[in-house]
Amino acid sequence: MCAIGAVSSLCICVALVAGCGGMSADATVEQDIARGLSDIQSVHDRKALQAKLTVLVAKLRRDQATSESTRHARALAIRGFAAKLESIAAEREFDENDSGEVAEATRDAARADAYRARADNLLRAAEQALHD
Repeated sequence: MCAIGAVSSLCICVALVAGCGGMSADATVEQDIARGLSDIQSVHDRKALQAKLTVLVAKLRRDQATSESTRHARALAIRGFAAKLESIAAEREFDENDSGEVAEATRDAARADAYRARADNLLRAAEQALHD
């Protein structure tokens, strides 16, 4: 009777482990996009956010989605996070290099705003693609 109980327990454990495999490719992409959006909202240090988004964009470029909507969302998210990185770079340049340089400060501020708007539009479209 103990042998049957041990075999049953072993079968249950094997079934649980087999069912607990890694996330699907689409779920990984969705999780990465959600993490990036969360980082944009919660990380206020530009250097830290720049580092996190750089790693995230590289990961999204490696990720493979299986569904058409997730592939589309991934492509939009890569472009959106890249635009956000450009916005952060312009903001940092404005803060770090433009003291007393009105023309350069104006140019960097405009660049940051343009990239921020582009990032917002692309990331909104990526979210929408995930929910289509």
